[in-house]
Amino acid sequence: MILVHENVPFSPHYFTKSKTKKPRKYNITLDFGGHTISLVSSSGVFSKDHVDLGTLVLLESLVLPEEGEVLDMGCGYGALGIAVAKSRPKLKVTMVDVNPLAVKLARENIEINQVTNATALRSDLYSQLKGKKFDIIFSNPPLAAGYKTIFPMIEGAKFFLKESGCLVLVLRKGTNAIPRKMKEVFNNVSLISRRSGYKVFLSRKTT
Repeated sequence: MILVHENVPFSPHYFTKSKTKKPRKYNITLDFGGHTISLVSSSGVFSKDHVDLGTLVLLESLVLPEEGEVLDMGCGYGALGIAVAKSRPKLKVTMVDVNPLAVKLARENIEINQVTNATALRSDLYSQLKGKKFDIIFSNPPLAAGYKTIFPMIEGAKFFLKESGCLVLVLRKGTNAIPRKMKEVFNNVSLISRRSGYKVFLSRKTT
């Protein structure tokens, strides 16, 4: 069960550089898996003043192992990755984002929530993850960035997943081309959840 203590309408993905004016700060509280998670955010990141519905749908849909390594691709200020880390303390969570402000906030939120099994890195997709392998890669992908970003995310996932690992994406738009690309890369794709216009797709790495 997920509770978010805000009631703010959907906002589009943020995927541009931060403005020069002083950013406005926001405080968000998320309840998940018996844990209350306190998050700080600011202008200049996606869904700055609330945890967006797509992220919540994805979080509810994930089937997480007790142990292993998972990757939150495009983590923003860390709501999804920190929720996963808090609910599975033996799981190692890596969170990456290309936006330096998002990474700074994610690191701050890791400290606020005293999470010891999560790290946040600035990385353009998989550029800083050489040699890493994950059991699950999950993302609420930046649809505003277009297929030029999302397709390499899908293609790269195959090289950074362990055998039988899976890629899980939540989508509100592009639900034809993106799952079609997932099937092209992994030779399989399944719709595992849908809610309020969002769909969650899963592809598994197989030999």
